[in-house]
Amino acid sequence: MLRRIQTRTRALLIPLLAAAPITALGQDSSGLPLFADDARLSLRIEAPMRTLSRDRRDREELEGILTYTDTAGSEVTLDLQVRTRGNSRMNICTFPPLRLNLRRRQVEGTLFAGQNQLKLVTLCKDQTAYRDYLALEYSLYSVFALLTDRSYRVRWVDIDYVDTDRRRPDVETRSGYLIEEDTELAARTGMEVWRADTLDLAILDPVQTAQLALFHYMVGNTDWAATTGPPGERCCHNGDLFRDSTGQAVVVPYDFDQSGLIDADYATPADNLPIRSVSQRLFRGYCVHNDRIDDIIRQLTDARSDIEAVFESAEIRERTRERVLRYIDDFYEILADPDERAERINAACRG
Repeated sequence: MLRRIQTRTRALLIPLLAAAPITALGQDSSGLPLFADDARLSLRIEAPMRTLSRDRRDREELEGILTYTDTAGSEVTLDLQVRTRGNSRMNICTFPPLRLNLRRRQVEGTLFAGQNQLKLVTLCKDQTAYRDYLALEYSLYSVFALLTDRSYRVRWVDIDYVDTDRRRPDVETRSGYLIEEDTELAARTGMEVWRADTLDLAILDPVQTAQLALFHYMVGNTDWAATTGPPGERCCHNGDLFRDSTGQAVVVPYDFDQSGLIDADYATPADNLPIRSVSQRLFRGYCVHNDRIDDIIRQLTDARSDIEAVFESAEIRERTRERVLRYIDDFYEILADPDERAERINAACRG
C-alpha cells in the first residue's frame, strides 16, 4: 500500500483563547491497531441498509453487526450502531457515507481496540468514475501525511454489506475507507481536540497553516477555511481544530472531494470565487503566513517524487493517473517560476 513519510515541523507557539478542550494532552494511542497498518481490510456489515439509505436524513442510529477475520483466522463479531453522515454527499450519493459506532468494552483486544465512532467514506455511486474519486480522495490523506504527522490516518476497506431489511439478504461488496478518530489523532500527536466558533489568525500554527494552504493549492481545493466554519457551525470548514501542548491551534483537513485534482462531476467552486471550475487553482492561504511559504515550497519540492508515487500506486484508471500527474506537474511548474509564484501564490493570499 501507500508509503507514509512524515516530516515533523516546529514553529513559535502562541496561546489559544476562547476555545474548549475535549480531550487531554499527552495520551498515547500510537499502539491502537486499526490504523497501525496500511494493508487493505475485509469487513462484513449486517444492517438494515435499505432503511438507512431511504431515511438518510433522519440520521437515526440503527443496530447492526460488524464481522472480520483476525490474523489467527478466527472470525470476530462486534455489535454495531450505524447511521448516515455528511452534507453534500447525502444528496449526491446513492450510497451515503456512514458513521460506525462501536462498543468500547466489546472491542478490547480486537483490531478495533480503542475505537468508538469511526467515519466510513463509502463508494458514492457504483460507477467507474466514482471508484477513481474514492481512490484519489483516499490518496490525498496520504499526500498530506507526507508533510506532517498532524494528519488523519486512513485505512482502505472492502466491505460485504448484508441488507437485513430483506427476507433473503443480498450481499453487496463495495470499497471504502475508514478515517482515524479526532481523539486518536490528538493522543497520537500530543494534542487535544478543541471547539471554537471562530479563530484569530494569530493563534494558528503558522507552519501547519502554510502547509495546509499550499497543499490545498496543489490539489486545487478551495472548499476549506482555517478560521471559520460553515454558516451556523463551529470552526473549521472541512478541518478539525486541535491545540498542541504549548497552546497553539492546528487545523487538520478532511473531505477533499471538491478538489480539482479529483475533478468530480458534481464538484463546483463557490459562487463568490473568481474561478469557473474546480480544476482552476486559486490560492486561499493567508498573507500573514507568506514568510513561511518558501520553506513549505522547499518541503514540497523535496517530497515531489513521494507525492507522485502515491498516485502512481493508486487504484485508478490509467487515463485518470495521467491526468492527475499532469495536474501535479503544472503545480510544480508554478513553483519553479519566480514570477508565477509571486503572482499566483504570494500576491493572491487572503489579507
